[in-house]
Amino acid sequence: AVVSTQSTGEAYELKKEAYELKEEAYELKVGALETRLDLEKSLLETLLLMRNQATATSLYVEEIRSTLTTLSTRLDQLEDKVDTGTETMVREIEQARLTAMTIKNRQKAWLSEVRLISLYKMTGADFEHVSSHYSDLIVDGQFVHDRQVENSMRTYFHTAGAARDNKLWIQLGGIFRIHKIKILNLRHCCQERLIGAHVYADERLLGTVVEAKGSYEFFANEDDPTYASKITLYQPLAQQTHILELQVWGNGPFSADDKF
Repeated sequence: AVVSTQSTGEAYELKKEAYELKEEAYELKVGALETRLDLEKSLLETLLLMRNQATATSLYVEEIRSTLTTLSTRLDQLEDKVDTGTETMVREIEQARLTAMTIKNRQKAWLSEVRLISLYKMTGADFEHVSSHYSDLIVDGQFVHDRQVENSMRTYFHTAGAARDNKLWIQLGGIFRIHKIKILNLRHCCQERLIGAHVYADERLLGTVVEAKGSYEFFANEDDPTYASKITLYQPLAQQTHILELQVWGNGPFSADDKF
């Protein structure tokens, strides 16, 4: 009876150990299955992500391809416009060149016609006489009479006094190429009062009166053309200024950017 009880206890212990081993094996199997499930889940997520990325990449590539196609089309259109614009520009440049040549040829033709350009132009003076010796008499084209036969025959300019720095000027009304300035002095008296006077075309000095005589001519240098819109007779000395006529000979008018 004692042996039988001992055998039964050992069998129970062995059965218990077997059961525990079986339970442990089951837990290991469950752990392995969970690990495998996690791996498969991770792999599936990776595959889904890769597929989504591949799809996005494909769409991106397609978008890039479409953009490149659009850019290529626009580039072709721009090239056509450039070609058309270049042809138009070449025609316009050629037309401008021909126009410029026409203008230059016309100007050169004008140079052959030196004419009186001061007649009836606007005038002014610093010390203009208050009665009848007005500055506009220097451009009226009348210089036969210079004696006061009657008031209406006064054809010469006369300052109101003998102060220094008297100025008498002509506004030409545009830019002209100056050929010469001619001064017709009084005939009956006082020609020496003009000595010392300077003649300017704008700011350029063309000459100075150095002797007493009936008329003076001051020529512009043709190798260094003189363009001006205003002619000034300036007397720095304390002398009265009186002349019959101040003539400006030249041609024009020209625009400021069309000189040659």
